[in-house]
Order: sequence, then structure tokens, then C-alpha cells
Amino acid sequence: MKRAIVALLTLLLAGCQSMELEAPEAARPRPAAPSVPTLSGDALQAFLVGKTLRYNLNGVNSTFYPDGRYGYRDYEVRDGGSYTITGDEVCITFEDGGRRCDQYAQIGSDYYRIEEGGRRTKVDRVVPAA
Repeated sequence: MKRAIVALLTLLLAGCQSMELEAPEAARPRPAAPSVPTLSGDALQAFLVGKTLRYNLNGVNSTFYPDGRYGYRDYEVRDGGSYTITGDEVCITFEDGGRRCDQYAQIGSDYYRIEEGGRRTKVDRVVPAA
């Protein structure tokens, strides 16, 4: 009986030593999103400033007021802050101190918001800010 337990423990330990330690799934770096030409400079300004964008995600609306204020609304949340546009990025500073920078791209006839992590969200509608 002791030999069986020793043999079993030996096999288990050998298996543990040969296992490669991997980072948890969430900690692994994700591959970069495929590169697409993003709006920049005057094109990005013209697309965002004074506009409300509705995305195809949970009724989300982002409003970029001409005076630099930012408004966010979805089915449950209303938030605000301010934004700045530099180069091909719009960076939003939320009222709670959070900050995020996004890019926008035109792919065919559609526009997309590209978040820092590479996630793309389609813009369904662009209307003047109310």
C-alpha cells in the first residue's frame, strides 16, 4: 500500500514539474486589432465637435459639445466630463476622474469608435448636439 501511495505521489509531482506555468487568461496580452486608417485633425474635429453619436451598443449616446464638454447616456447611466482632440485621438476625462482615449475610423461607409484596447463599436447615427 505504501508503495502505491509513493508511486502515485511521485507521478503527481513529476506531472507538476513538467507543467508550464501560464498567465491567467485575463492577464495575457491580447493581439492588436488590425490597423485601419483613423480620422485625424480637421476630419476628426468635423466628425465629433457639436455632434451626438449613437452606437449599436446598449443605446449608448456620446455628445461632444463645441465648448469641450462631453455627455454620455445609455439606458441606465448618465455621465459627463470634458474632452480634448489631439492628432487622431479624442481623450475624455469623466467627472469621476476616469480617463479614456479613443480613435474613430471610417471603414467603407460606416464609422467606428476604436477603444484603447482595440475594441470597435459601430456608430449607428450622427446628429447635431442638442
